[in-house]
Order: sequence, then C-alpha cells, then structure tokens
Amino acid sequence: MRISPRHIKYKGHRQLADARRTGRIVLGAVSVVAGLLLAVVLVFGASVAAMLWQANRMIDAANNLANTALGCGGSGDISKDSHHLVEATRQLRDELDQPQWTFLRDHTSYGSDITAARTTLDAVGELVDGPFTDMMDLAHRLSGFSLQDKTVDMSALMDMPGIVRTARSDIHTQLKRLKKLERPSIGKVAQLVDTGISGLQTVDDMLDGYDELIDLVPQLLGANGERTYLVAVQNPAELRSAGGMVGTYTAITADQGMVEIGDFDTTGGWQNPDAPFDEANAQEAAIYGAQVYRWPQTTTVNPNFPRAAVTFKNLWQMQPGNEGTQVDGVLMVDPVFLQSMVEATGAVTLDDGKVLDGSNTLRFFERDLYIDHPDFDDQNEYVSKAAKEIMNHVLSGVNASNASNLLKALRQTTESAHFKLWMAQQPEFDALVQTGLIDANAAGALPDDPSKPVAGIYLTEAHASKLDWYLQTDITVTRTCDGNLNAWNRRLTDQLDAPTRSTALAAVPTSSLGEEYTVVFTVRNTLTEQQVKDLPGFVTGTAAEEIAEGYKAGEMGLRLVLTAPAGGAITSIAYDHAELVANGMLDEHQILNVRLRNLPAGKQETIAFTVRTAAGVSSLLDVTTTPIINETGIHTGSNGAVTDACTGQPAKPRATAPADGQSGAQGGAQTPADGQGTADPGAAADPNAQGDAAQGGTSGEAAQGGGSTGGSSPADVLGSLSTLKDQLSCPVDIRKLL
Repeated sequence: MRISPRHIKYKGHRQLADARRTGRIVLGAVSVVAGLLLAVVLVFGASVAAMLWQANRMIDAANNLANTALGCGGSGDISKDSHHLVEATRQLRDELDQPQWTFLRDHTSYGSDITAARTTLDAVGELVDGPFTDMMDLAHRLSGFSLQDKTVDMSALMDMPGIVRTARSDIHTQLKRLKKLERPSIGKVAQLVDTGISGLQTVDDMLDGYDELIDLVPQLLGANGERTYLVAVQNPAELRSAGGMVGTYTAITADQGMVEIGDFDTTGGWQNPDAPFDEANAQEAAIYGAQVYRWPQTTTVNPNFPRAAVTFKNLWQMQPGNEGTQVDGVLMVDPVFLQSMVEATGAVTLDDGKVLDGSNTLRFFERDLYIDHPDFDDQNEYVSKAAKEIMNHVLSGVNASNASNLLKALRQTTESAHFKLWMAQQPEFDALVQTGLIDANAAGALPDDPSKPVAGIYLTEAHASKLDWYLQTDITVTRTCDGNLNAWNRRLTDQLDAPTRSTALAAVPTSSLGEEYTVVFTVRNTLTEQQVKDLPGFVTGTAAEEIAEGYKAGEMGLRLVLTAPAGGAITSIAYDHAELVANGMLDEHQILNVRLRNLPAGKQETIAFTVRTAAGVSSLLDVTTTPIINETGIHTGSNGAVTDACTGQPAKPRATAPADGQSGAQGGAQTPADGQGTADPGAAADPNAQGDAAQGGTSGEAAQGGGSTGGSSPADVLGSLSTLKDQLSCPVDIRKLL
C-alpha cells in the first residue's frame, strides 16, 4: 500500500527521506542529552541525598553535644555523640569532595559556597575529633565527684592545661582558615560561616579568661607538693563582725590531684596562746580585746577578714599534730553559701530523712536545728554529719547541666560576703578573681577606696547563745545640710536623749575631710517572753557561766565595731545605754568598739554617729553591716540609700564635692582634732578615745584584695558563657540556625 501521494516524484521522495533522517538524528541527540542530563541529575541527586542523610546525622549529634555542653539536656553519651558527629562530618566532607562538586565549583558562580562548605566541614571535623572531644572527655571524667574514704579524685584536672593549650591552638588555626574565605554568594552559607567564626571566637575568649586559673589548677591541687586548706563554717545565729562564730571546721589536703577532706569538727577545746602571734595581733587587741587572737570562735570579731584568717590559721597550727604544717588557704562559709550550693545541685536528703533544698537550708541551720537538736553534743555530731553529706551531695551532683548554676552561685556568694577566701599566695587569689570565678569581695578586706566611701557597722554577739536569728536592725543615713555640721549639735538625733560626744582623732586632720553624714542605727530583740520560756536554753543562753557573767535568758549582748570610710573619719557619737570601749586607728581606718547594754526580749537600742568622707569625694556614703539573717531576709546595711537633710528627699551626689575640710558651701565649723573634744561642755571625753589607742597598719601577711563592696571581675567568663547560652537558647536546636 502506498503511503506517499501518487503525484510525488523522485525529488520529493528524496526530500522526505532526508527529513526523516534529520528527525531521527535530532531525536537521537535529544535522547543523548536527556540521558546525560538524567545521569547528571542522578549523580548529583544521589550525592545530595547522601549528604542530606549525613547532614542530619551530624546535626543530631551536634544538637546533643551542644545541649550537653551548655547544660540544656542532651543524650548524656558524650563519647557516642562525638563519634557520630566526627563520622558524619567526614563522610559529608568526602561526598562534597567528589569530582562533580569540584566541577560545579570551577564552572559556576557557586564556587565560593562550595569552598566555604568544605572548609567549614573540615574545621568541624578537626575540632570535634581533637580538642572538643578531649575537653568533653575531661568534663565527663570530672562529673559526679564522690567522697571515697574521705578522698576525692580530681587528678583529671592535672591534664587541663595541656588540653586547653592544644584546643586554643587548633581553634586559632581554624579561625584563620574561616576568616580567609571568600564571601559565599548564598546567604545561608555565609550566615553559617559567620556563626562558626563567632562561636569559635566566643569559646576562645572564654578559654582566654580562664588562662591563669587553668595553669594554676595543678598547683592548687598539689602538683608541686601537698597543699593544706582550712574550711570553717561561720554561724550568723551567733554574730561576729566578719560574719559569725567559727564553730565547725575541717582541714583539706591536696596532693597530685587527690583531695582528702577531713571530718568536720568543733573548734571547742583548742589550746589557747598566752600572747599575740604577731605585732598586728597586739594592735588588734587594743581595739577588740585579747579575744581576737586567743580563741578560734572569736577570731572573727575582727571585721578585716584577711587578718582574721591569718589568726585562725595561726591558732590551728599551734594545735597538737598541726605544728609545722603549712596552710595555703583559709575558706570561711556560712549557711547562705550552703543553701546556694544545694539550690544549684538539687535537694539533699540527710541520714535522718530531713530534706534540705534551696528554700529551707538556711532556716534549718539558723533556727530549726537548735529546736530539733537542743543537746549540744548531739547538735555538733549532727552538724558534722550534715556538712559532710551536703559536701558529698554537691560534689557528686556536679554535671554539665548544673555547672553554670553552681559557678554563678559561687560568684554571687563571694560578692555578698557569704564565702570568704584568704590565700597565702596573693597571685593565686588574683587569678581566681581574674577568671570571674569569684568576686574580689571574697577577700573580705575593709573597703579601701576613698572615692567610693563605705563606713561599717559590724556586730558581735557576746552572749553565748543562738539569739541573733531574732535580731532585727534599722539604719538611716542623712547627708548634712550645707555646712551645718551635725557633730557640733548638742544631739545627733531626736531618737536619743544623750548628748553628742566627739570621737575625732589627731591622726585624721580636719583639713583632709569633706562631706558629713549622720548614721542612726537601731537594734531590736524580737523575741517574746513566751519564746524565751519555750526555746531551748542553748538558744536563749542559760548556761551557768553565762548567768554568772550577768546575762539573763534571751538577752542579747551586742558589741558594735564602727569603721570610718577610707580617708575619712567618725567625728562624733551618741547613745543612751552603751559604752565606748576603744577608738583608734587600725588597718588605716578609724575604728570604734562600742558595747551596748544587754538587750532583753522585746527591747531595742539606738546609737548615732557622724561620718565624714575624704575631701573631694562626691560619691554618696554607703554603710555596710555584718549580714543580719532572720525571718525577714538578709540585711547588709543602707545599700547606698541617703537622705538629704536640706530637702528631706533622697540625696544625689554633688557636682563639686568639698575639698577643703568643709562640709558644704558654708563650712564654718571645724571638728576638734585632739580626740578629746565634745560638743557638750558637761560631757566628759571617754578615756579610751585617744588618738594613739591602736596606731599603725597590720604587719605580717598582707591583706588581700581591694575589699570594695561591689567588686567585679575584669574578665567575666561566666557572663560570656551565659551570653552564648542565651544566644542559642535552651534546648539548642541547630536546625533553626540553618
């Protein structure tokens, strides 16, 4: 059957054949191209699919590791997640190294993106397989400390300097590679490179902040020989100027990373010296009495903690068996510190079933303990066991999830004077502050910056009791109205009937003084007569020797140590029922020792005194006190609140402070400078208020730190960690960054 028209001739047949041949050629060519395209799609598609699978593995592993490292959860299996991350990263990098991607890099506009991806994957693999895994393994070895036969194995920390040095070197290498990359054209790729650079820089900055401490850790743990540290627990229920009575202590030794923690024991029964340990003790005794060096329980009547720590150390070293033992540090903590540690690591259950947590630990040690365990021996035994259980709980409870909270709690308690530290070697203390691990205020030294004037009211309970949970205080600070020095008025405040008496010292010339402030301080015994009857005698103080000394049950026997700001002076004082025991210069501060009359249940007493800051100082006066802990909270002074006597409103710093020994613009009056003057002609000067009562600074071991009330670290590493954590948010989801 013919399929071509009958009228087609030879030429037409040939043209038709040519057309068919051309169609077959075109169809073949299209088929070849389509096949090639399909092959390319299949090759790239398979590669992309493989990379997508590996990328998901890498992201899952990275999520787990990031959450574990930042304390946001995670799988908890650091070794497994690290292995998965390294394996997935390498396979992803190998896939991206295939020729097809090299061709795409060399012949398209996406070359910079592929190079950036390859370099980033290289960096991830190198860092995770090396320093990151080493550091995470170290963290894993350090988590969950526990006491075994009084010993904690911290030898893993001896490896820290080498691991961190290697990590920083590798981080620097990868940072240089990433920073040299040509800017990727794809926005997401560029964003990931920027995130990687920023993250590595943050980690490097944190490690840089810890540099001194990391190198110091082996030394602190006895790499160069055995170390001994004394840990004492202060009890604010029986106040001392520096915090509380030192009732319980232990010695900690460290040798090659093995840390032995001794049993907590009472300071009762220690042998006492017949004479001061050093010249500084003799000067201190002129202000505080011989108790400042004779008994461990009263070493902290000295508000200058570095000196109190040295005296406590000296007392410990004279006890049988301790002679010749070098003490490398003294730590003093209180129940506020213990509660902070428990809050950071979780509730602890004591042997008797008592559960202590972040809300009740303080109240238990300051109040409930004495009601539940009124017998003194039973109480001491219980406290020793409880302290050991809490310490074991905190050590064993440390992990990546709570380490940040624990470090923050440590920093905050050093800033608020609930954890104090003296180190025999000043550079070691400085290194701890440099990292931001502790605040400079951990030194517990008297504030020494004249430009930030801080006066002190430090309290000591002389009645052997646990009454000070029931103590409440009020404080007001008023700046004198221009030039009208209150020290020259007959009365400092309407709250007192007693006349003003001068406390000026020849050692502080009037010409060096500036602004005047009047401080009014009231103490109140909140006990009721019924509570005095119902509470255990150990709380109210009914021991025969206490009664013989003139105390009745429930009576507080408060002693006040008043300290002038650096470069300033306490120029006058007034009280209705008290005695000025001493007034002199010590540690470059004027210090007064005031004995209040015994304070029965339901009664209160008030004292007032005038303070002048150094000439030229414009900052307002702050007044700090020994932390007063009671049902209403923790009270530490005026917190900078000052009233202006001229306006009755909150005072503001003056634009120009007096610099000529005058208070305000008028400044016509001058304060007597002989230590004997009084504003009331009929009031005799106290024979103890002599300018030479206790002259001179401390000798022996130097005081540490600046002692400022608001000290801050020059490298707040904890802040950097918090910032990084906040940027990522918990739990970390890396996919949200893609």
